[in-house]
Amino acid sequence: MQSVAIRELKTNPSILTAALERGESVFVTKHGKPLGITLPLQEDLFSLGVKKLYALELYKSGTISMGKMADMLGMDKSEAMRLLSDLKIEWIESDIEALESECTALRPTDR
Repeated sequence: MQSVAIRELKTNPSILTAALERGESVFVTKHGKPLGITLPLQEDLFSLGVKKLYALELYKSGTISMGKMADMLGMDKSEAMRLLSDLKIEWIESDIEALESECTALRPTDR
């Protein structure tokens, strides 16, 4: 991974562009301290990471339901609940029907 100072990027942004076009990540620093990492936008990164982030943001903003978020991510509702719990995002629904549905989804299945 290449390391580039933010000052260099201001004067020569093609450093970043060229690295990303080669599929390389770039470690960006400011005054010698880590500032961030750029990642090339590859299809697998987009389809996994950005899609998940987008679905989570839609859910957190109240734009979509947990069920719709789960559908977008190709998972069942219990997996979505676990994901939200792992990320410390509140997922408890306020109406009784939704709560009953969530309890059913969380019950272990017979194997």
